[in-house]
Amino acid sequence: MKNNTSIKKVGGFLLGFGGLMAAASPTFAADFDYGLDDSFFKISYNGYVRTTVGVLLQDSKETAADDKWRMSQARATVNVDWDIKTGPLNWRVVTRVEEEYKTDYLEDLSERMDKQHAVLNGVLPQLDNRGTYGRSGTEGSFMDQYETTDEIMDIVREIYFDWQITDRLFARIGRQQLVWGESDFFQAMDVVHGYDFRQRLFYENNEEWRKPLFLFNFVYEVHEWDGMLNFYIRPGLDRAVDMGSNYNIEGGRWIPTPYRGVDFTQVTDAYNEDHNKGDWDDWTYGIRWNGRWGSAGYSFSYMKTFNPQPVINPNLNLNAGGSLAGFGEYYGVGDSVNTSGFRSIGQADPTVLNMPVDQALQGYGDGYRGDKLLGEWLYPEIDVFGFTVNYFSMAMDSTLSAEVAFIPNKPYNFGQLKSDLPGWGGIKEKDTLNVMLRIDKEFKWQQILGTHRPSLSSIQLFDTWIINRKKSDEIVEFASFGEEKSEHTVYLTLFTLLNYTRDTINPSLVVGTDLTNGGGFVIPAVEFVWGNDWRLKVEADLWWNDGDRKKVCGKAENNASDPSAVGDLGVSGCSKAVGDDLLGVRENNASFMDWFARDNQLVFKLTRQF
Repeated sequence: MKNNTSIKKVGGFLLGFGGLMAAASPTFAADFDYGLDDSFFKISYNGYVRTTVGVLLQDSKETAADDKWRMSQARATVNVDWDIKTGPLNWRVVTRVEEEYKTDYLEDLSERMDKQHAVLNGVLPQLDNRGTYGRSGTEGSFMDQYETTDEIMDIVREIYFDWQITDRLFARIGRQQLVWGESDFFQAMDVVHGYDFRQRLFYENNEEWRKPLFLFNFVYEVHEWDGMLNFYIRPGLDRAVDMGSNYNIEGGRWIPTPYRGVDFTQVTDAYNEDHNKGDWDDWTYGIRWNGRWGSAGYSFSYMKTFNPQPVINPNLNLNAGGSLAGFGEYYGVGDSVNTSGFRSIGQADPTVLNMPVDQALQGYGDGYRGDKLLGEWLYPEIDVFGFTVNYFSMAMDSTLSAEVAFIPNKPYNFGQLKSDLPGWGGIKEKDTLNVMLRIDKEFKWQQILGTHRPSLSSIQLFDTWIINRKKSDEIVEFASFGEEKSEHTVYLTLFTLLNYTRDTINPSLVVGTDLTNGGGFVIPAVEFVWGNDWRLKVEADLWWNDGDRKKVCGKAENNASDPSAVGDLGVSGCSKAVGDDLLGVRENNASFMDWFARDNQLVFKLTRQF
């Protein structure tokens, strides 16, 4: 009965918002000319109204209800792009207003967050365990992470002007997006900006989730060398919320399994914007040369920017034992001496304590604020040296592209692999090389598949190489997940788009797999087009994994005096009621594709363009 009710709510939301979109008539799009002549002042605009609905295809195991066929997302978006000409300046203003409905599923996650808060208050009543979000939080409600247009600069997403200063020098100044690089799913050079992954993870177009910044962006044409010099400066005028990439660490639908409804900001600071390794007021900048050599295009670049992913800077007192006996006792006290056994994050780690603090944390601990129990999240500054090349091969009838980004001293979390929170041993810097190889080709499948024109397909290989990585480094891909990051982590993605009945029915398929650790995703979709205005896209977001996902297992089964009793993964038993582990569960075998096990869902997007 509950599933039928959920389906009715999906239909009601689509139909109700469809009525709103019907009001968006194409007559709203217009051009207006003012002044003595057309070149003095001109304004035009266009945009869209969209509703996005996500429906779960599996039970998430983290709520008491059966989550299959429940809505995980019901979102409305109005986007208007303005083009304004004022004499020699051409302005671009991108405005967006978004509103999200709190579904029953999100309500259950919010209640689980309240349960976590109550547990922490009972275990450690002397600490302030209120999080950034949640009904017990200090700065807003659970839905604040999804309702992202509370301020005027949230609504005015981009605002900049273009100025052709000379016949060679061009400037774009203001809040904008700057895209460097060739890769799509896993960015190597496209790291000028952070991304907001809280809405749909990485399924959206990059332009939808990239976070604009205030930049001075210049392009200088060098016709003699058949190229151009692009350089930018970010003078540090952006808000704190504009910096870095956002993940659901506040507890939401896209925090990895099994942490749905777990607000890590109740025990961590999110984020330290003033750390000496990553001060958001610092200027960042970049320079890039784009050129052509025969029929090949190429580029060389350097940028000073912030690490795309946040890292946890743990409370030093935590790893030294500190006063966290109650915390460690609740979440499972392992063997604090024998490093082959399990130990709680709240106990001493001999591999860290035998080293000076600056060696163990490479200087990050010096800037720790200590406002929260476990630590703080931050985005350290990094240097990126890049090279790209693209070439159309007549023999293969394909476009070949490559991208290489070298990042010296890239920060990673490491250590505590056999604790409840692996990776919280500290931060370690390692030289890293990101390499992307891609082939784009059009296939003439009109006779075979009945398409009305050639179909575009793309294959992309992405490798993250941690240079001189050693087993003793104990580097993890992301804090709280214990799979050690390999020297090479290789992803393969495939995209293909088909077009039928003059582009009015457009099926597509995206497939990605982790060649190093196993698992992957597949996204079949179809977009229906009616006239110039209406679009309906239906897609299935499906994951597969190798069975090493985070397991919801009880602390009691893992709290054995004999480390060998818990097995290789430390997850024997698994008899504890699901949803009871509100912060950590022991494992050391879950990698990226395993994090989203049981996240299969359908997504409907209804768009009215104007």
